[in-house]
Amino acid sequence: MGASLHSQDNSLVRLFKWIYAGFDRTIFMGLKFTLPTKFVSPLGFLGMLTFVVFIILGITGAFLMLWYEPILDRAWDSVSKINDTIPYGFHMRNIHYHASNAMVMLAILHMYYQFFSGRYKIRNEMLWVTGILLGVLTILEAFTGYDIIFSERAELAISIAASLTNSIPILGPDMMNAFFGSGFHDFVLRFYAFHVFFLPIVLLGLMVVHFPRFLVFDVPMVMAVSGAIMLTGGVFPIDMGLKFDPNVPPGITVPEWYLTGLYAFLRSQFDKFTTGVAWPGLFIFTLLIIPFIDKYKKFSWKDRPIITALGITSIAQIIITTYWGFYIDPDRTKSLLERLVIDPIFLYTVMVLLVPLSFGFTYLMIKLAKNAEANAKKQKPPEKNPIQLPSKWLYILFIVLIGFQVYLNIAAYYAVLNGMKNYSLFLIGILMLVFAGMFHLYRYGRGLSKSNVEVVTSKKRKFIFPSFGSTPRKAISSDSSIKELSDVSSPSDTPKDKIIEESEPVPLPEIKSTKQTTSANIPESILEKDNFAVKGSANLNADKK
Repeated sequence: MGASLHSQDNSLVRLFKWIYAGFDRTIFMGLKFTLPTKFVSPLGFLGMLTFVVFIILGITGAFLMLWYEPILDRAWDSVSKINDTIPYGFHMRNIHYHASNAMVMLAILHMYYQFFSGRYKIRNEMLWVTGILLGVLTILEAFTGYDIIFSERAELAISIAASLTNSIPILGPDMMNAFFGSGFHDFVLRFYAFHVFFLPIVLLGLMVVHFPRFLVFDVPMVMAVSGAIMLTGGVFPIDMGLKFDPNVPPGITVPEWYLTGLYAFLRSQFDKFTTGVAWPGLFIFTLLIIPFIDKYKKFSWKDRPIITALGITSIAQIIITTYWGFYIDPDRTKSLLERLVIDPIFLYTVMVLLVPLSFGFTYLMIKLAKNAEANAKKQKPPEKNPIQLPSKWLYILFIVLIGFQVYLNIAAYYAVLNGMKNYSLFLIGILMLVFAGMFHLYRYGRGLSKSNVEVVTSKKRKFIFPSFGSTPRKAISSDSSIKELSDVSSPSDTPKDKIIEESEPVPLPEIKSTKQTTSANIPESILEKDNFAVKGSANLNADKK
């Protein structure tokens, strides 16, 4: 039969099957995508969402490549032309910029979720190491992207990066010549090559190693992330900045948020290699060796107090350095250098004091939480209750949403005044978010209907009949609740009992006796206590005959 069906396939179908069978043995078909039929927490597949944003960057970046000119005196002008003249250029540039920030943010969230959940302990050390390398390369990819515009902020970032590279002992000067060339003229073309070719190739290679075999592709979450990127681009459109002019002194500017922590170290005016290379390198090296120094047997963050405290301490350090990287002295009477320099004594004192405070406080809170959890288990078993917000918090949440809605409407109004570009991008983001919500509600309703069908079909009332000659046991009445039915011991616990369903006829026991079988031969426990219609069951058997 199978051979006859196969012979009926035309040549195109057989060719497709042959190609599919060939690819099935390769890594391309080794990745299996899971489309969840119900809501799954996005924390578990943040890596997949990061990859989706990477695809968005590739599509929008390819569009921008058509009009960008990697030439020193044309780079800024070509981006300005894309932004103001090319159809949909404004949209593509804003989506590309905000997607790059989203990719960095998702990569950091993915890393810390894996860190606190201990996923690297499931023989996933290689996945963790390649993930850290992917995070570093993601930041470099974003860094080279906003530098090739060659604005004033890009010039500041390029000067700092070249200075840090040159400060590396032995290899520093050669690396600077390789990455930056002999000046700004070479830098634009080389950074462009790194941004669109070298770094993406390395990222894709690491992703092949890093991704597990099964990937979760949740359509509502993908649409929600894409809509959030477009919504952000509509509400906060990225400006061009000032074109770099060597004859005009630059103003005060700061790099992107993921580099301001490093910028804070440099503004303390300590040794460049120590503050800009050694300390960030030490932080990355510590993250790389975490799977090999974590000797805890359990995975939960509560069961790994020292590792968890280290993670919280690192987050506290990132927050404090990021804040100082953004901070600019508001006193305009001071010189530019005085406004940018951060007091090193104050900065490093705060960082040093923050280590024992954050580590000790986190470690103490984990221990107290574990003790409280152990005492609660001894006193009373925990009950799983659904999350229910008090009416007070419901009103507060509702007011916050109304305020956010008013803000979005005001932003949309100003977007209309500025030429509808922001407004159209804003509307696309809203539409994608609404679609994500509709898809999720549809999935939730469909899953709920399926669960209701399962509940109805599983509510078959079961009765327990004691075997004849055994000690009478109390059976379950027909109006017993489902909870009581679920608490009935299994047949393995009561080997002499028989569990039958109400939909089946009740079989009458065969009693070998010369006397006629009457209701007197049936134990009184069934007739008196359970009040079952044995006669009715006998009639059912008679009807069947």
